Amino acid sequence: MGKREIDIPTGKKAVFLDRDGVITANVFYEAWGEWEAPMSPGDAVLLPMVTEALLRLQDAGFLLFIVSNQAAFAKGKTSLESLTDTAAHVNEILRRAGVVITESYYSFTHPRGVVKHFSGASLERKPGPYFLYLAAAVYKLDLSNSWMIGDRSADVLCGKAAGCKTFQILDIDDINDTMTGDSAVPDERANTLHDAVSIILSYH
Repeated sequence: MGKREIDIPTGKKAVFLDRDGVITANVFYEAWGEWEAPMSPGDAVLLPMVTEALLRLQDAGFLLFIVSNQAAFAKGKTSLESLTDTAAHVNEILRRAGVVITESYYSFTHPRGVVKHFSGASLERKPGPYFLYLAAAVYKLDLSNSWMIGDRSADVLCGKAAGCKTFQILDIDDINDTMTGDSAVPDERANTLHDAVSIILSYH
């Protein structure tokens, strides 16, 4: 018996979500003196009103995707297993709240990493739009009717490169966002995902 095909209408709209600073809170790690993505399941905490916001998008007919750069393993700060366990834990929290994440795409590389095979140039790492194009091909998405939401300029550039509308969450903890220029200007900005969703739904 062959594999069952996924029955999703052509031209489906989607929201691509960066994870940390949008869905989960960043964590201050004293070992490096930096705010980082959570590196273990126990460190992963959802930001306020996130599940409510995602359920509103879901109810409006959007497919939801997580697209996240996770470079801590490449930088030698934690294990790859810890990062994948954290990703699974976040998805499980969302699932229990009724949120369906269609697919989670993670890049575990970094241009200046120290771990062999996870360092240097990478096709899938944002701001590259690789994962957005992959999702569009697999799930028959209309990228022009979809959104990329993130707290970094890399998220904005990723969404724009794929032809999506873009939304930047203003993360007060993020002091490492150095990309500038007109290409990194999002279509919209808000302080929280919940606020962003209200604006997105006004478009549709």
